[in-house]
Amino acid sequence: VLVDDVDILLFDEPLAALDPATGERAIELIDEVHRSTKKTIVIIEHRLEDVLHRPVDRIILMDEGEIVLDTTPEKLLASGLLEEKGIRPPLYLSALRHAGCTLEEGTGLESIDRLDITPYRESLRAWFHSERRARPEVTGDEILRFENITYSYDGRRKAVDDASFSVRKGEMVSILGKNGAGKSTLAQLAMGVMKPDEGRIYIGGEDVTDDSITKRATRVGYVMQNPNHMISHSMIYDEIAFGLRQRGFGEDEIRTRVMNVLKLCGLDRFHAWPISALSFGQKKRVTIASILVLNPEILILDEPTAGQDYRRYTAMMSFLESLNRELGITIIFVTHDLHLSLEYTTRALVMTDGKLLRDAPVADVFSDPELLKKANLKETSLFEIAKKAGFEGDDIPAFIDTFINAEEHGKSGDVEIIHTAQDKVEYREKGRRKRKKAKDNGGGEKLAFGFTYIERDSFVHRLSGVTKFLFFVVWLVLCLTTFDIRVLGVGLAVAFLAIVLSNVPLRKFKVPMITMLGVVLINATFIYLFSPGQGTVELGTRTVILGAESARYALTKETLYYLIVVMLKYFTIFPVALVFVFCTQPSEFASSLNRLHISYRVSYAVSLALRYIPEITDDYSNIMHSQQARGVDISKNVSLKARIVNVSKVLAPLVLSSLDRIDVITNAMILRGFGKEKRRTWYRARKMKASDYIVTILAFAFLGLSLFSRFGLGTVFYRIF
Repeated sequence: VLVDDVDILLFDEPLAALDPATGERAIELIDEVHRSTKKTIVIIEHRLEDVLHRPVDRIILMDEGEIVLDTTPEKLLASGLLEEKGIRPPLYLSALRHAGCTLEEGTGLESIDRLDITPYRESLRAWFHSERRARPEVTGDEILRFENITYSYDGRRKAVDDASFSVRKGEMVSILGKNGAGKSTLAQLAMGVMKPDEGRIYIGGEDVTDDSITKRATRVGYVMQNPNHMISHSMIYDEIAFGLRQRGFGEDEIRTRVMNVLKLCGLDRFHAWPISALSFGQKKRVTIASILVLNPEILILDEPTAGQDYRRYTAMMSFLESLNRELGITIIFVTHDLHLSLEYTTRALVMTDGKLLRDAPVADVFSDPELLKKANLKETSLFEIAKKAGFEGDDIPAFIDTFINAEEHGKSGDVEIIHTAQDKVEYREKGRRKRKKAKDNGGGEKLAFGFTYIERDSFVHRLSGVTKFLFFVVWLVLCLTTFDIRVLGVGLAVAFLAIVLSNVPLRKFKVPMITMLGVVLINATFIYLFSPGQGTVELGTRTVILGAESARYALTKETLYYLIVVMLKYFTIFPVALVFVFCTQPSEFASSLNRLHISYRVSYAVSLALRYIPEITDDYSNIMHSQQARGVDISKNVSLKARIVNVSKVLAPLVLSSLDRIDVITNAMILRGFGKEKRRTWYRARKMKASDYIVTILAFAFLGLSLFSRFGLGTVFYRIF
């Protein structure tokens, strides 16, 4: 964006999906851009306290499309309008208000760093000492236990490393950490999406380590961050009933349970509505309802408040609190939202780089600066104001506990729960009876996709994009124009040499190569079925080796040889294609196309497609897992037809998420003026080196020899008999 040297820079929610420490650095970077370029900066954001990490000149507060206030940060913070308009006030200001302090302008209210604590210190200390309470003990039976769990996606880096913890029935626990810390992996292990490499997992005292996701879904519910990744039906009622229908419940019981859950979630009046008519927050409730209707003992939510303002955030969390309080459901939040953890959970598991650093009460976690730094989290303003007020040692976590208690008492607007005590008992007992009858369907093997660039330092990686692209094109022409088994044999040897030189782990090639082998075998089978004498036609002789001489499907030596050549012909292409994909960075590939005089617009479109294939396949896997969690079985225990139908159920949410991505990318490209100029430069472009010229010359020489043999000497098939 800065390349265009525009006068105004507009940042639309720049902190979305960023962990706290990374968000802090993002604001520092924006501030640095402002100071060094003197450009006008406009930030659209509802994480106000994070934005105020650096000075801003004005804040424009909007509500229902109208400007409510246009003033300085300090005046806005002193006004009390923020909560009324759905914006979370900074935590330190909430603490001052709980202490009965009157916020005064001129005391540095706009930032905890600039806050003058002097007018507020005595009130704050008096409030703390009068409201301080002993921390209640956590009771209840153990519902979930991880014992020395280790898991790696690639066999090298551990996404979860020797993690052990337990969760009690009825607890609300948060899993905290930076992006990529291992939080979601931990949740997916609990769900059964993948099996641990080491260690055991227990639910209710029962070892479920080897249970499939389909079986474990009767006890653990998982709600994804993006509701569009879960929704697969057009109508609300059908979406919530989906999991029950997958489990074979009768329609009368389904209707009773669905309507009960709809009332519980405040959606009963919308039961006949299309999902497309709902807001993002309402869709989130639909996905929660679709899991609740299955009576899970544990509910895991991935970033439940992502993309929601304070008003919707509060409504969502109050709803989840009511589920925990009234139904006794154990809730685990996967999040980097420190405010959520502070206000709604009693305990936090802190992760970084796959390791569980701390399992402790939330107040203790946020009173440990060294721990927060290791986890790429940041100190909250509650910790800062406690230090400014003169609290030390154990008084700091006690101060944070006091704030949490005050927030808890100040909440209002909880969702009404419609179940009586007897209703809840019957509701749960039906679920337990169903679980006892349920069979282990064995579904839940994670689908693996590997068609993406893999960073390595190898001979193939160091070749320029132009060389790799030309080699691949030459290889296609070579394999498609020859039937000479000598050429194909040498070609297959070269293809396997390319695999070795790529330094890509062989397991990345295993599944696609086996799949391709199956495809060429099927192709050969159909050739034989439709043209059993094709070898005789091509080679001019007929030597029967199996079957009667006059039989239509008598297998001849010539046909067998022809089918082997055809299989070798197509199979030889595939290893080189895989090496090209694994070893060519998308932008490098686009630059090579452009150097070959292909329009940069077309080149960049190809680059974007390659770049987003991994994200789309990740979406596919996530959506598939969410469907399996509701009873969709894609294992060998169901018929091929049922598997095809079940896999097709991911298409609707996959299309929706892909359309969202296309819209975002399109807007981003338009905003950066893509396509206005006739030419562009490429960051990933590489100059041709000696190795590039040698490989290119050898490839064209090999192709030339093959074409000369085919068209110059007239050798189509080289006979070995």
